[in-house]
Amino acid sequence: MNLVYAMRAAAAAGGWLDRPAYQVDGAVLTHLDVYAGAARVAGALVRAGVQAGDRVAILLDDGPDFILTFLGAVHLGAVAVPINPRLHPDELHRVLGTARPALVVCRPDDRRSLRGDAPVTTFTELEGAQPIPPAPRAGDDQAYATFTSGTTGVPRLCPQLHGDPIVHHRTFAVPALGLGPDDVVHSVSKLYFAYGLGNSLLYPLMSGSLVVLNPNPPQVEDVLAIVEKYGVTALFAVPTFYSRLVAHPDRDRLADLRIAAAGGEVLSTAVEERLMAVLGDRLLNGIGTTEVGQAFTHNTPGARRVGTVGRALPPFEVRVVDDSGDPVEPDVVGRLQVRGPTITLGVDDDGEVERAQDWYSTGDLASIDADRFVRVTGRLDDIENVGGIKVHPLEVEHLLGSHPLVREAAVCAVADDDGTFRLRAYVVRVDSPVGDDELEDDLTSLARRHLTAYKVPRRVVFVESLPRTGSGKLRRHVVREWKP
Repeated sequence: MNLVYAMRAAAAAGGWLDRPAYQVDGAVLTHLDVYAGAARVAGALVRAGVQAGDRVAILLDDGPDFILTFLGAVHLGAVAVPINPRLHPDELHRVLGTARPALVVCRPDDRRSLRGDAPVTTFTELEGAQPIPPAPRAGDDQAYATFTSGTTGVPRLCPQLHGDPIVHHRTFAVPALGLGPDDVVHSVSKLYFAYGLGNSLLYPLMSGSLVVLNPNPPQVEDVLAIVEKYGVTALFAVPTFYSRLVAHPDRDRLADLRIAAAGGEVLSTAVEERLMAVLGDRLLNGIGTTEVGQAFTHNTPGARRVGTVGRALPPFEVRVVDDSGDPVEPDVVGRLQVRGPTITLGVDDDGEVERAQDWYSTGDLASIDADRFVRVTGRLDDIENVGGIKVHPLEVEHLLGSHPLVREAAVCAVADDDGTFRLRAYVVRVDSPVGDDELEDDLTSLARRHLTAYKVPRRVVFVESLPRTGSGKLRRHVVREWKP
């Protein structure tokens, strides 16, 4: 069962092959165009030496090139691996080292910088090939793989199987979102994230919807313009981006949305209430992980509760346990666990998928009330969340600490007045507690030289010392409460 074949068959049965599937910069692709183009790209990939089971790294912006390359790779039985094309070169090199692709498909301007990592081509060079039929694949063969955000350095690669998106669609897109042929979809989260991949590719194609893509980094004005111009009915974004949308003077453009789905970071009750003042019950919040592949709990139009991420979406189950692994009573905070058919822990040394056989701990602190609504209160680890992207603070702290004038540093995400989370660095100087503009500029430049943009602190605050425990460990929860 090849996923692309199954999706095309569903489109034919649903009667939407001739309907628009994608619109970007004035260009329109029908659902039939998508599958025909994927068959041609598959032929080109074979011509380039890609075989079934090989990984194809996709370093492209959101657009038709990405869609056709992703589906073309899956069509021929290869494993599509979306990667953020805007990663810092050092990080990109490490990620490609983990992916070990047989071929990298990139933007033309990026080709020269990728030499030596793997064979490289551009989408233009994949055009003009003869189409090939979809390769026979089993439901438990790998179809694509997405990277986690990485909590200890290099992100972990989590494959999904050909049968997984069908489970996700039936679990999430249909019962929670009600996506259908009359919907116009726009996702602020990009295709190289597991969340954006489902929102902009898998579920709309399976539902017959039209997707409006934006190849550029998301800006509030651009999103509002897209929503108004194309009559978007289903919008996907992280909570902090919604905060910026509803704070904009032109927020009335959101009036015709059918649903506003939120995910990717914890949505505080205060922010949720502020969003609901504009979006009302159309705001639907949930939680998912790259390991699961998509949301496993979500508020729905028929069952929503403020301050929660909704109920578990069958066939997924959730529970909260204590430090010993025993289930806790309702409303008691503990470790959130999920169980279901699509949970991937990564790959072993032979490249085989490692599946969770029982309960999987998500790393979230949560409670479940008597009505089975899940409330997430934070993370078990020290990961900071910036606009829905997880950042390991140690990476940034160690880099700042490499400066000769820095004794130590702590980095955390701090909410602005509009609810947007940005990184802030608290730095202890070697020579003086007093900061200066020159050192702040030096530290910011250091971060920009070595890190992807969202990991660069927006502000550096100089302090006399950092709070620590008796054993010398940083009391990060105290730092997060600082407001200097």
